[in-house]
Amino acid sequence: MIRYLDSHYLFNAAGDIIELDTWVPDDIIEQIDALNADETKWVNSRISNDHSGTKGGFEYNHVPEGWGIPDHTVELGSLLYNKGDFLYPHRDKWRGIKEDGSIHGDSFRLICHINHTNPREFCFLYEDKVFVPEPKRWYIVNTQKVHYGFSYVDGVYHLSAGLHLNNDETRTKTTKWLLDVLPFAQPDSDRKGVDCARN
Repeated sequence: MIRYLDSHYLFNAAGDIIELDTWVPDDIIEQIDALNADETKWVNSRISNDHSGTKGGFEYNHVPEGWGIPDHTVELGSLLYNKGDFLYPHRDKWRGIKEDGSIHGDSFRLICHINHTNPREFCFLYEDKVFVPEPKRWYIVNTQKVHYGFSYVDGVYHLSAGLHLNNDETRTKTTKWLLDVLPFAQPDSDRKGVDCARN
């Protein structure tokens, strides 16, 4: 039986937080502000001024060119935080289980913390451990585990998105993209051992 890439294999092979060799552009905050100001670019949005979670969030209806992620990315959105705002401790459900025990709907989450990544500015916790991301770098995160955060400053920008592995077409596109952006990814023809070119 042929095995295909799924999120369970990906996280078991590479870990729960996987850095990618892809980044957003330097002017990303200006681009996000422009998108957030144009209602025609959103699927939905929320704004809150009561410190009951994030200050604001916008889900976009397209993937802007040059953001370092493929155009078949889904649920791309920005999360905005000011001092006192937070991300509740939670887990995300990325697979469904039917009554017959079959699993459907496989995907994983991408995150990009754009600014204020010092834990004294925005503290992001994953399984109760502080995670300090590189600013503007994309990561794959196993969000089936508990994650949360607190903002101690104004003007924090995060991006979040999803990639699906639930059918042949999206799995093929996602796998090809991952092989381009995963550090240390090797082609299928890679040789191991004594004749490995990396030795």
